[in-house]
Amino acid sequence: DPVHVISGFENLSPVTREEANTLERLGLGGTNRMACCARVQGACQVSTRPDESSKAVSRARTFEPDPAVRHVVVVGNGIGGVTAADFARRQHPECSIDIVGREAHQLYNRMGISRLIYGRSAMQGLYLLPDDWFEKHTITSWLNTVVRAIDRERREVVLGTGQRLPYDRLILATGSRSTLPDIEGFGLAGCFVLREAEDAIEIRRAAQSVEAPIALVAGGGLLGLEAAHALREIGLQVTVLERSDRLLRRSLDVTGSRVLQGYFESLGIEIATAAETVAVRGRGHLEEAVLRSGRVMPCGVLVVAAGIDPNAEVAAAAGLAVNRGVVVDTSMRTSDPDIFAVGDLAECNGRIWGLWPVAVTQAQVAAANAVGGHEVYIDTVPMTILKGVGLDVLSFGQIEPRADFDVVVTDEQIQGFRYRKLIISDGVVVGGIFLGFPDEAAAARDAYESAADLSGVLHLLRDGHWDALSSLELVPSRP
Repeated sequence: DPVHVISGFENLSPVTREEANTLERLGLGGTNRMACCARVQGACQVSTRPDESSKAVSRARTFEPDPAVRHVVVVGNGIGGVTAADFARRQHPECSIDIVGREAHQLYNRMGISRLIYGRSAMQGLYLLPDDWFEKHTITSWLNTVVRAIDRERREVVLGTGQRLPYDRLILATGSRSTLPDIEGFGLAGCFVLREAEDAIEIRRAAQSVEAPIALVAGGGLLGLEAAHALREIGLQVTVLERSDRLLRRSLDVTGSRVLQGYFESLGIEIATAAETVAVRGRGHLEEAVLRSGRVMPCGVLVVAAGIDPNAEVAAAAGLAVNRGVVVDTSMRTSDPDIFAVGDLAECNGRIWGLWPVAVTQAQVAAANAVGGHEVYIDTVPMTILKGVGLDVLSFGQIEPRADFDVVVTDEQIQGFRYRKLIISDGVVVGGIFLGFPDEAAAARDAYESAADLSGVLHLLRDGHWDALSSLELVPSRP
């Protein structure tokens, strides 16, 4: 949420590029900050009502827009699509922009949908744009609208309503859907995936009427853990089934995974590793699940959160190059130079991240290039963030040392399910893992993003003085 800083603005951490972009998208500037981004480093006074008289100063254009681009169409109104439309408008104030969204909702916080399972206010608080945002930016929004086809010869997008939208440049941000493992009987009442707001709404509805208040969550990733916590919050007995030997193995080291599992088990949530569902059974409604080990588990709800598959069918039917996702180069162009792809849909350098910050960065690059720019997307390792489960988890960069001269500083507090780890190379933070240390995590993240020199405080960190991170002189994050 944006807040107005009444006094003490100088005592907040520097504004990162991501925060600046968000404020600009909201039309806010001056003494406004995003509460989730600004780290307090001294006395300050804030108001939860942003100062709307303090308007954003738009980033100056670094190139002249291509006058031949008169119509831009964006397919998908998640964070990738809205960011693309936003940055296309910033760079090209004259062209028409249409954004087509399959869901009935405007842009919402997809990372917060688990609160739809346990919260009482439904979509309130999840929407990320003011109601008049599209009107103010002269962007035409199409909600609850399906794109049936792309007519590349006529350069038109064919909608499910039969209408056609002409384009000079097309940006595809159709996202992804939940991967459905090969589970015999899946689709029985009580079986769900969790990817969109409507999924969470249906899970809440079912959980309140199920006869057996037992839930299984297939997948121990971020979304699966958030779903497990949400189901526990509304009184269900919950077991997480994780196929690998530990939780978040790509984001946490062995110790971090163990601490995280211990925390969830302290909440009464069972964690079953090396566990995979192969079948579900029931008479009209889910009653039990069968694991590959042969174990049979009674349940009334099964939520599958086992990865994503790009929504690439329309792009493939239009003849664009598709592997797992739509293949793009580092300008985010597809095999058709007038069509771009971003976010969960795009496969760049052979990789699909499936993460919000990556979608934002790719969308900025695609939007600029769609209207005449020449920007390049640089693949970087994004951060892993788990919030809303009572334990803040953050990891970034390397989770293990890669060279003999890398310095590793760790601290585990068993009683509080807290763990922190920094990896430092040549005096610079190159990776970190933090469970339950939100202040130190924010400081370490800032140091990582700004490539701050820790040489002067390294001895303090080794002696356990983690507050030394807050004393660093930081600069805004690298682009």
